[in-house]
Amino acid sequence: MKKAYLRRRRILAFTLVELLVVVAIISLLLGLALPAYTQMMQKAQGMKCGTNLRNIGIAVTQCVADNNNTYPEINQAALPIYNTPTTPGGSIPGGLVQVLGPYGVTTNTIQCPVDMQLGAASSFTQYHSSYQWTPAFDDESVTAPLIYFSPTTPIPVHSSRVRLVSDFVGIHHGRQNVLYGDGHVAVH
Repeated sequence: MKKAYLRRRRILAFTLVELLVVVAIISLLLGLALPAYTQMMQKAQGMKCGTNLRNIGIAVTQCVADNNNTYPEINQAALPIYNTPTTPGGSIPGGLVQVLGPYGVTTNTIQCPVDMQLGAASSFTQYHSSYQWTPAFDDESVTAPLIYFSPTTPIPVHSSRVRLVSDFVGIHHGRQNVLYGDGHVAVH
């Protein structure tokens, strides 16, 4: 009877080798899954950045409609904590949050999640925004054809080719998210 009991006990117990094999297999599977998880998280952060730019694009469109079809004047260096509204009288224009705040742009909207991970080296820390406004369009009419002046001749440019807002640097795997004049966002 004692031998039968010991045989059953050996069958139910794991040996050290079996346990090490199971741990090795789990470690291998985790090692294969971790890069995919990291890549998925980076892609999700890039999508959040694109959503921020789309929201800025919607705010710009609303602002343009309220301002006689002209782009707003935005001062990239304006701190979001100060209230410096844009006025035609020549006062200093506000940043993205001040000018587009009435249209739903908040401090969270101008923060790219990838940029925020950079800490002290982030564009948000340096410029108080993860995104830069193209100053060439300050107070420009949306209805007038946009002209690119080359050294030889002026070239009309379609709004789908005009960069309004973009990341300061290529932080999305060396690429930038860009908001174009027609409202679409692309990665370059």
